Amino acid sequence: MSSLRLSWKGLSEEGLKDSPRSGSVLVLALDGASFDVIRPLASAGRLPNLDLWMKQGRAAPLQSTIPPVTFPAWSSFLTGLGPGRHGIFDFTQKLPGSYRLRFVNASDRAGRSIFQRVSQAGGTVLVLGMPATYPPEPVRGLLVAGFDAPVSVGTDASSASDPSLYRSIAARAGPWMRPIPEPSQGSPDERERAVETLLTRIDRKTAFALEALRQLRASRGGVRPDLMTVVFSESDTVGHHYWRDHDPNSPRHDPTASSLRRGAVAAVYEKLDAACGEIRAAYGEDALCVVVSDHGMGGAARHVVHLNRHLADSGLLSRTRRNELATDSLARAARNLALGMLSPRLAQRVFRRARGAAARIESAARFGGHDWRRTVAFSEEANTNPGVWINLRGREAEGRVAPESYERVRDQVIAALRDWKIPGRGPVVAAARRREEVYEGPYLARAPDIVVELALDRGYGLSLVPTPWTTGAGFLALRELADEELQGGRGRGMNGTHRSEGILITVGPGTPNAGLAGATLVDVAPSLLRTLGIPQPEPGEAFDGAAWGTPRRAYTPEEDRLVAERLRALGYLE
Repeated sequence: MSSLRLSWKGLSEEGLKDSPRSGSVLVLALDGASFDVIRPLASAGRLPNLDLWMKQGRAAPLQSTIPPVTFPAWSSFLTGLGPGRHGIFDFTQKLPGSYRLRFVNASDRAGRSIFQRVSQAGGTVLVLGMPATYPPEPVRGLLVAGFDAPVSVGTDASSASDPSLYRSIAARAGPWMRPIPEPSQGSPDERERAVETLLTRIDRKTAFALEALRQLRASRGGVRPDLMTVVFSESDTVGHHYWRDHDPNSPRHDPTASSLRRGAVAAVYEKLDAACGEIRAAYGEDALCVVVSDHGMGGAARHVVHLNRHLADSGLLSRTRRNELATDSLARAARNLALGMLSPRLAQRVFRRARGAAARIESAARFGGHDWRRTVAFSEEANTNPGVWINLRGREAEGRVAPESYERVRDQVIAALRDWKIPGRGPVVAAARRREEVYEGPYLARAPDIVVELALDRGYGLSLVPTPWTTGAGFLALRELADEELQGGRGRGMNGTHRSEGILITVGPGTPNAGLAGATLVDVAPSLLRTLGIPQPEPGEAFDGAAWGTPRRAYTPEEDRLVAERLRALGYLE
């Protein structure tokens, strides 16, 4: 049992028997938030709410999942399970027996969510913007899915567990979310306008949250929901796209950046601090308040990593003479250019008439052009899930490695990764481990055979980007970006990258009376349920079990395209 579970007392065991719902909890989830930003701003008096809550309550780093990325991390927060048990490792999943992938959603997740458990115990929940919750599961109250909801012009009623209640709230407060352009792809003026849009979006989400709380409370005779969870993604977005402007020591720093861009990260955190204060005041300060992030954030190094190029240089991957990827690369470029010229509403009409290309294009981008007869190891080259697959005979469509050679080849690949160095400095790879050394559970086979964690270069994160096979020019497995590439974008990584340490702040009744050292995302749901007075699973049972009321439903081809465009706009897909 973790130190968090031991120290977060909540209610006594006797109290749990007497009252299935004994407390109330407000969770304010700041995606990608980092104490590296919060503590200096709080010390300067710029985050009055978070500063006060850290002083009145407890604060500690919160360890994320491996990899520290949105879908697996929030899924662990939801279920109290690691990726090997809930089955979500990334936004996509490689299909068994083929060199293809599909986009995953909440119906791929095993384990009951904390929202299901509260609902089953007779409680009411209000959940806004949680990633990895589409299609929305049935709950008592309201759940509005996060950015993975397959819409292109903003959240609509199809993203909510109660469409009628959602429409009632949106009629007064507007939709929960409207997408914004990717800041790294625009001109300097467009990047400045994107900052203002981020701030406006926080205001709109806050207004929606307050109206949703008001209406749900009114429907319950003035009683607040037992568990309210509000997710703000803006701290993640601003970190990815404006870290180099925020951090003067970043190797990607732009000394000519405007004051608006230099202050973008601080401005978003200040706006979020105010939003958290408003929502807590409306919910009630007599309840436990938890501020949490799914992972942290830091600056990106000037170098980017081409993992398949390194595997090729090490004699582990071979390419065909005929480049199978070129057609799809050209098609993707033409599509991106065309859609960039369309209004959001017209773009949505285009999406709705298109069918079946998103997963095929993404599969071709990751797996196309390899000579499978001579390839023993390959990577998807996804920065969200760095790893290497063995081209295993009997498992892969054109597997070459015999089962009896599997462990020897894994050792060979791990050695090649560990020997990879940044010239004159440190390693490229911080850790290369067999998947069973990282994960445990029934979904171990969904993870790459070798799990890779890229190293920091002088404190800044290396970015894994696809190998540019189609350029026709020579290139290295480790490439230093030119000055004009430092803003980031496709093929260059984002200028802010994820870190494994997120944040945990607790204040109000139920706050642990001891430290939170060693807390992880997996610990949070069991601790919150204890505070709510909901019985825990028996030791060893964990939170296993099929998702309650959420039958398996793959995205339609149309939805695939919409989700792919959302992930691409956020910078998670090339």
